[in-house]
Amino acid sequence: MLSKFHVGRVIQALVREHLQKPRRSPQWRAVRKKHLVENPRCAACGGKTFKQVHHILPYADRPDLELEPSNLITLCMGKLECHLHIGHGGNYQYFSASVVRDSRVVALYPYRRRDIELSAKEHRRNRP
Repeated sequence: MLSKFHVGRVIQALVREHLQKPRRSPQWRAVRKKHLVENPRCAACGGKTFKQVHHILPYADRPDLELEPSNLITLCMGKLECHLHIGHGGNYQYFSASVVRDSRVVALYPYRRRDIELSAKEHRRNRP
């Protein structure tokens, strides 16, 4: 059973993804869709529910990389909330500079997930 907190965070993530992005390029939706077709599973847990496209270098810092495929990674907001915990260190106001490496470690060694989440929280960086 999903907790009400998880449901709330999923709703928050979906609102952020679909409703609060007026500054996005007109091409963003097509790039996002193509990325999800080519990368249909979460890079960390392999999940296929509530998939989101995460910018490795934040859009706020590097808007020039918004549409760059090499700056995108698929993370989910499924039960494990990979996007929040691995991509943002537990808080959407921050980002994890090591999201690609951390996602690979979690994918290969799921038992290390808690350590990776704690590390992401400790090393998260402020967004502008």
